[in-house]
Amino acid sequence: MTKPFSIVAAAFTPFNADGSPAPGTIARQVERLVADGATGAFICGTTGEGAALTTRERKQVAEAWIAAAPKGFEIIVHVGHASVAEAAELAAHAAAAGAGAVAAVAPYFLKPRSAAELAECLAPIAAAAPGLPFFYYHIPMVTGITVPATDVTRVAIERIPNFAGVKFTGDDLGDLGRVIDAGAERLRVFFGRDDMLLPAMALGVRNAVGMTFNFTAPVVHAMVQAHDAGDQAAASRQQKVIRDVLGAAAPYGLVNGLKALGQRVAVDCGPCRPPLATLTEADARSIEETTDIVRALAATRTQHLRAA
Repeated sequence: MTKPFSIVAAAFTPFNADGSPAPGTIARQVERLVADGATGAFICGTTGEGAALTTRERKQVAEAWIAAAPKGFEIIVHVGHASVAEAAELAAHAAAAGAGAVAAVAPYFLKPRSAAELAECLAPIAAAAPGLPFFYYHIPMVTGITVPATDVTRVAIERIPNFAGVKFTGDDLGDLGRVIDAGAERLRVFFGRDDMLLPAMALGVRNAVGMTFNFTAPVVHAMVQAHDAGDQAAASRQQKVIRDVLGAAAPYGLVNGLKALGQRVAVDCGPCRPPLATLTEADARSIEETTDIVRALAATRTQHLRAA
């Protein structure tokens, strides 16, 4: 029997025009994600501009997502911080607020140098939310921490009682495969590279967290269904849609480019917060018109609704 596939959106944080958080928008984001077939949201991460939020703002945003989520819609709160103490505080808050899980990058300014040092940083964060699954967020292109996720997984299994797996956002598929092997059936591995999801599925990935999933969940559903049916040509066509969206957004910055595109094809989450620049309407239109996203969403949403 084919395992279910988790489609978790790396959610945008909505802002007002003055740059303050707009938690009133989050219910609309949840409604749209549920309608599109997403199974959860990963909040206050890279796409959610979590590092640009204060601790108080991150708590406010987490509370709004948790309050808006219907039963069965998974909320994973990213609590990673340059300060382990701040991350632990955020983890404890997420647990008290009713999150489904917490995740954290390792401290990314003064960096751990080995898997053992990295696990020592993660352990107190996980211990602050002992009743929740804890995920290590591996994203070396952003943090600069290049310790293989496989090594971290092996140490964390022994060191962290509530260690539940890895959010793997990297392009080393060899390391990804070894993480999956190391975790066997007891860990979940969320893959975070939207543009490489299809080859990752060949390694056994059945959980994904994606920045484009704020609006491409129907496309992902179509790709997963085609892959599971053995129709690799159809699956590749859907992967290309997502790859092209990322390619069109990249010259402007992935987070801000995709957030601007989301205003046109999904929910308007407002501007970005510095240091990210907010795109102009013309830039957002250019991204949309450079891709096949509008047609692809129309086709795959219809397909998803019929399947549901």
